[in-house]
Amino acid sequence: MPSTRRPARGVAIFDETSFAKMEIEGPGAAEYVESLCDNRVAREVGKLTYTQMLNSRGGIECDFTVARLAEERFSIVTGTAFGNHDREWIRKHIPAGSEVRVRDTTSQWACFGIWGPRAREVLQPLTPQDLGNEAFPYMNVREITVGNVPVRALRVTYVGELGWELYCPTEYGIGLWRAMWEAGQPHGIVAGGYRAIDSMRLEKGYRVWGADITPDETPYEGGVGFCAKLDKEGGFIGRDALAEAKERGPETSLCCLLLEDSRSVALATSRFGSVARSAAG
Repeated sequence: MPSTRRPARGVAIFDETSFAKMEIEGPGAAEYVESLCDNRVAREVGKLTYTQMLNSRGGIECDFTVARLAEERFSIVTGTAFGNHDREWIRKHIPAGSEVRVRDTTSQWACFGIWGPRAREVLQPLTPQDLGNEAFPYMNVREITVGNVPVRALRVTYVGELGWELYCPTEYGIGLWRAMWEAGQPHGIVAGGYRAIDSMRLEKGYRVWGADITPDETPYEGGVGFCAKLDKEGGFIGRDALAEAKERGPETSLCCLLLEDSRSVALATSRFGSVARSAAG
């Protein structure tokens, strides 16, 4: 039976200020972050990378995005509930005598996601910077101005649609929201919540740590094996165990379900990523 789900046509704004944020900086920060991440994160300044950090068994301890802000300065955004865990995992592996510093910056930044096919139509008139695909490609970071607000813009999405995550100093948060909300009115902008994000990311097949992927699953079992660069120079924590796991093949595999009823809402209900089906009234 073919899916009756209609393609998205609008735009929504989401308040993600509660997402945990941190920065890693100091001499040797690039080399240090590389030693923890299974993906290559010390790329050009302005690049954004999706990656995991693994334990010695090859299991997934952290799952987040890393932005390279400068040669020895990186920003990490992770889930609201995982900030303490991820920050301390990073801190405890810093070698004695290292000048690398890890700072929790969660309270310093407001964050709004603006996602949907019309996201660029809403945002572009508010900034002098070019938001086109060539000027601002996917998985890149730019410092821009939205209205009169200084913004760190990440071209990334957690719902599978066109859009950006916009970070501004907390005191500018209301002004940034208001500017986008007013600009979005002609486009039918709506305000979305975390349940909407969760449903859409499940539909897209995006993972969340602690539910879909945990320290007991490898990236290959969790469907994020494409991030693991086993040939990365210098290796990373869990690299050898992960290489052995790849050679053996996954013992389990995370599977996503397709819901054909367009009224259904997908919700994660267990650490194994089970899906509950809720019909709209």
